[in-house]
Amino acid sequence: MKQGSEDLDRFYRLFLVPGMAHCEGGKGSPNFGQDWIARAPPSSGASNILLDLVEWVENGKGPEVITGASDDGTALRDHCRYPQKSKWDGEKWTCIA
Repeated sequence: MKQGSEDLDRFYRLFLVPGMAHCEGGKGSPNFGQDWIARAPPSSGASNILLDLVEWVENGKGPEVITGASDDGTALRDHCRYPQKSKWDGEKWTCIA
């Protein structure tokens, strides 16, 4: 039985993180609360990938964006769910189709 993208979207989502090294670090904003050093507020699902996953599994609400912090914690950036892309509009990062 062939499944469409909507069926796949119920349990699988891809977020591209420009500037992220292979597993962590890099010049982008690749920190989502996954490191033992809290670079983004751990109480926020928007900046903690584990809390996003818990919300998805327990409440059925999958993330549309994940927010990453820079290595020094000074910059936040939204990373969009594929096939959208994040684009700098001169003031902030936004998701575009």
